[in-house]
Amino acid sequence: MRPLFAFLLSLLVLSGCGYHLTGKAGDMPGGVESLSIPVFTNVTLKPDIESSVTTAFVNEFLTTVSIAEDAPFIMEGAITSYNIAPVSFSRSDVVQEYRLTVVMDLRIQRRATGEVVWQASGVADFEDFTVNTASPSETRDREEAALVKLARDTARLIKERMLVRF
Repeated sequence: MRPLFAFLLSLLVLSGCGYHLTGKAGDMPGGVESLSIPVFTNVTLKPDIESSVTTAFVNEFLTTVSIAEDAPFIMEGAITSYNIAPVSFSRSDVVQEYRLTVVMDLRIQRRATGEVVWQASGVADFEDFTVNTASPSETRDREEAALVKLARDTARLIKERMLVRF
């Protein structure tokens, strides 16, 4: 009798608490079920970052909508800022860690009418990465890895905000 009571109580609690998996609750704004995500525009001075950011968004939204080139909705993104600033130094004032900050504008619109169904401006995120003073190429690789992680995290955050209408 006791296990049955515990099972029923847990069902009652779980069904009423609003528990859901992250990124799986809610619907996309405007009833978006299929989305086209062309390569984001890069208006910064940092070259070749748009493909990493766009790929992260495509991979993230694939879990929620179908991605098709001729979809009725299109997500447009513009990377408006790419900034690297030192955040920690050694005792001899050598940079030990940088902070990469990326800012972007995003918009989803209905392709046929141009109606904007969702948009966010000035979406900013940052990621820190360490410096290898003995190897500039390794530091550059760490910067690229930081961009990939930042883009993946930002895409996930944006999708979750859309799904909960935040």
